[in-house]
Amino acid sequence: MRIVLVGVERGDALVATVTRAQPGARLDVVDTSTALANAPDPVVDLVLLGPAAVAREDAVRGVRALRAAWPGVPIVALGRADDAVVAVALLKAGATDYLVADGDPELLQATLGALAAIPAPREPDAPVPGLIGRTRAMAEVRALVRVAARAEAHVLVEGETGTGKEVVARAIHGLGRRAARPFVPINCAAVPESLAESEFFGHARGAFTGAIQERPGALRLADGGTLFLDEIEDLPLSLQAKLLRVVQDGEVRPLGASVARRLDVRLIAASNQDLWRMVESGRFRSDLFYRLRVLTLRLPPLRERRADIPLLVAHFVERFNGRQRTTFASPSEHACRPLLEHPWPGNVRELENALEALLTLAQATGADLVTLLQRQPAGSGSPWADERTRILRVLEANRWNRQRAASALGISRVTLWRRMERHGIRDPLGGTRETA
Repeated sequence: MRIVLVGVERGDALVATVTRAQPGARLDVVDTSTALANAPDPVVDLVLLGPAAVAREDAVRGVRALRAAWPGVPIVALGRADDAVVAVALLKAGATDYLVADGDPELLQATLGALAAIPAPREPDAPVPGLIGRTRAMAEVRALVRVAARAEAHVLVEGETGTGKEVVARAIHGLGRRAARPFVPINCAAVPESLAESEFFGHARGAFTGAIQERPGALRLADGGTLFLDEIEDLPLSLQAKLLRVVQDGEVRPLGASVARRLDVRLIAASNQDLWRMVESGRFRSDLFYRLRVLTLRLPPLRERRADIPLLVAHFVERFNGRQRTTFASPSEHACRPLLEHPWPGNVRELENALEALLTLAQATGADLVTLLQRQPAGSGSPWADERTRILRVLEANRWNRQRAASALGISRVTLWRRMERHGIRDPLGGTRETA
């Protein structure tokens, strides 16, 4: 195993930290990222940018060069201070993580140990279930998914709504050693705060009025496997503290129980918010944030990878044909031009819903899919309209039944309610109509 340290002196304390994290590894030191990227030896398993390399004016350019040379190799930037501006710039350039060199030594050693233990991929870009696209951005995502699958560290997946965070989480789980064990998804925004502790940690019989039997909770259900925490930013602070203890101690105590239970569970958290800004504003615990982001994956919005839209369309058409037993042909790239020109604020999920609406219309009327695509205006009347119009259309199609509408939109009922509040959408008859 080869670990390369950039801009680090041989006698630096960081060398000793890396040695403790991964004893027996070959440690090489180079002066600059550019020198490493141009090096003749292609075999690299982990790259560490020391504080001197991070402080260079060409640090971002150096990270880009390294990422181009080794798409699937972890690149960790070690700065002197917790500088959000520098961290974001390096992460956008392709760094896997940003850590403070003089910060928590235990966390630093654990992170480096987890990353260094991952064998670097030697295969070219290979398919990953659900991750469709030919752009460089998606090739990098697939490479990082394979890196994360080989690791046992917790993962933070960041990206806008609809970019495919759960798809990534399932891919990491499915490609890793826990694939045969449970994958338990839970939407933090959909769990009422009054029930959250029981939902996550479970409860003992008699723990509270109505607790007539023991309930295991999501953490125990995921024991041996993966717990996917979607919309982690909505987890109440009180629950964040209890989840942190689970992460640190590897055990859970159900509500009302006197004995804690050991757990072996990997956490994959997802957020569509800037968690670091939430940490700075006191809305998210910094210690939990650092524990969850041992590995970080950032998913690009669809507007930044428009070249992938025809492939996604072909995939969704094929899936629709399989479900509905239809025989629609995938439109050509030229026919997809109206889709390529839309900004897609709802990302892949919005594209999927818009295409399903067109296919359903084509199936019902006998119209040609390409003809329907060409007829769609760019304004609010199109199937890929803005979020408020899309929600209204789906609610009306489901006779204002929020449960069915939320399912059609691919979001939880609580998330749908919050977006209805945000856009000032009211049921015209004033009812909730939550039942199917």
